[in-house]
Amino acid sequence: MPSQPSTRIAEPLLGGPDGIHLGRAGAQFRRGQAYLFAGILGITTFLALALQGPCLDSGYEQPSASARMCAGPLSTAFLGQANPEDALGRSHGGMAGLSVVDARFVQLLKLMTDDVSVFMAIVLIINVIAFAALGVALLILARQRAWLLAAFASPVILFTLGSTLDPVALALSVWAMVIFFGSSPVTARPWLSGVLLGAAAFINPLALLVLLTLSLAGPHPAGRLRPRDPRMMFAAATITSALILVLDGSAIERIMHAMSDAVDGGSFASILLAARLGTTEVWAPVWIIGSAGVIAAVAISLYMVRSTGLDPSSAACLLIGGCLLLAPGMMPWDSLWILPFLVLSVRRWWVLIIWALAETAFAIAIHLGDVAAIEPDKGLDPTFVALLTLLRLLALVSVVICAGESLYRRRIRGRLLRAEPPRRAGDGHPTVRGQEHGNPT
Repeated sequence: MPSQPSTRIAEPLLGGPDGIHLGRAGAQFRRGQAYLFAGILGITTFLALALQGPCLDSGYEQPSASARMCAGPLSTAFLGQANPEDALGRSHGGMAGLSVVDARFVQLLKLMTDDVSVFMAIVLIINVIAFAALGVALLILARQRAWLLAAFASPVILFTLGSTLDPVALALSVWAMVIFFGSSPVTARPWLSGVLLGAAAFINPLALLVLLTLSLAGPHPAGRLRPRDPRMMFAAATITSALILVLDGSAIERIMHAMSDAVDGGSFASILLAARLGTTEVWAPVWIIGSAGVIAAVAISLYMVRSTGLDPSSAACLLIGGCLLLAPGMMPWDSLWILPFLVLSVRRWWVLIIWALAETAFAIAIHLGDVAAIEPDKGLDPTFVALLTLLRLLALVSVVICAGESLYRRRIRGRLLRAEPPRRAGDGHPTVRGQEHGNPT
């Protein structure tokens, strides 16, 4: 008798190859799990607030703010400052470097208060609410909630809570995905998804890649998601963008300035500038064109295979990761956009752990690099900043590869036609696994 593994021998006791007694988790278990992860997200957010505490007391003065890891574009712009000129590979920043919504937000609150601590307290409250909304959206989208631990306990939250309004834009984008597909218990509203994405794009243009993802995956989604026509979403996003451009006359000017001052930390371009190879005027258009080329290539590839079903979260992770891989700037608030889609699509703990460690090391390095630019005898040498940046980019490569592999693996499985209870092997009927939690993304 040939030797067999113990799991094969025990199959009859377990109900066959797939297990006839394999059941779904009950509502009480899922509710308790949701409360547990909400508590973990609350602890992470509390730690992020504690990180900002010393700067709230000191008024975000440099270089102590960077040394304490709580400096960011919003506080710098509110104080009328810019990034250190001697920080190699960093953009100029300041008020001119903010996005349209961020800039208007700073200008509005400047009319109300001159105290940067009061201003940042308001920013922190808004971003805490945004992370809470993002957590709720992820609990709706997640099929296997155990993987959400990597998002809710992510160190990226620690370093982005007080930086920009990107948590708000990301929450709007993820909720747009929820509303577009109508994941239970939310009713599908494609036009509302377009409005949310149109507004989010003026905080960070990466929201447009979520719009592109939904447009590609909408007619042919993987899993048990119902097909959606993206034309109403596109129309609503276009109208929203047009209204913002009309209401804010400086929007186009800010977009053009962002293109000219695009090279920032975390990118291959910043490493070249740190090595004093070329200038921003030379490298910015090169890497912008390269990043756009990657987006086009990935979008075309997804369009060619979408007829067999596209997983929206995997496609979004692939598009955003591919864009940031060659983008001229990739600061922590940019990589924050990968986090929810990475956790929903890649289910390998070693990838998630490597990405978290790479983000932590880079966030610390970029702050200490700014300190060294202000006080050369302190902070971190630009060589080490460039090295940690390169390691982070290599971690991003692994993320993109795993997202592509996950997309391919789910695509070749095809759609689940219907949910049936698992059957015993050899009864003449195909086996279809039931869904564990919610709708697949």
